[in-house]
Amino acid sequence: MPAPKESLLLYVLYNAVASVAALAGVLRAALRFLGLPAPPPPPPSGDEAEDAVAAEAPRLAERFRESFRPARFGRRRGGVAPDCRVCLGRFEPEAVVNRLPCGHLFHRACLETWLDYDHATCPLCRSSLLPAAYD
Repeated sequence: MPAPKESLLLYVLYNAVASVAALAGVLRAALRFLGLPAPPPPPPSGDEAEDAVAAEAPRLAERFRESFRPARFGRRRGGVAPDCRVCLGRFEPEAVVNRLPCGHLFHRACLETWLDYDHATCPLCRSSLLPAAYD
């Protein structure tokens, strides 16, 4: 970072670019939090071959979608409907849910948000979601 005494114009320009980059990151995080599509962050500068390999590798959420299909939550007879342990909301009849290999049930959107943060475990018991071949 340039010092203000070296060049005031360079100092102001550097701080403006850093501020815009920070604001873009905050905006991306806010859009993701609200469940809206957010543009991907710019790739870090580095070896282009590594960036190309990383771009071709499927994301965790995509690999999960290939392995597991969502289902509709049915009505419970005479009992209390369970709730999603991510959002703590009750499962409404016909809600789209995912049942994990460990048996825990989550709203599809809640689980996909969890997976978007590259968590490869159940949000509740931390058991692995995908076979070892994917890890």
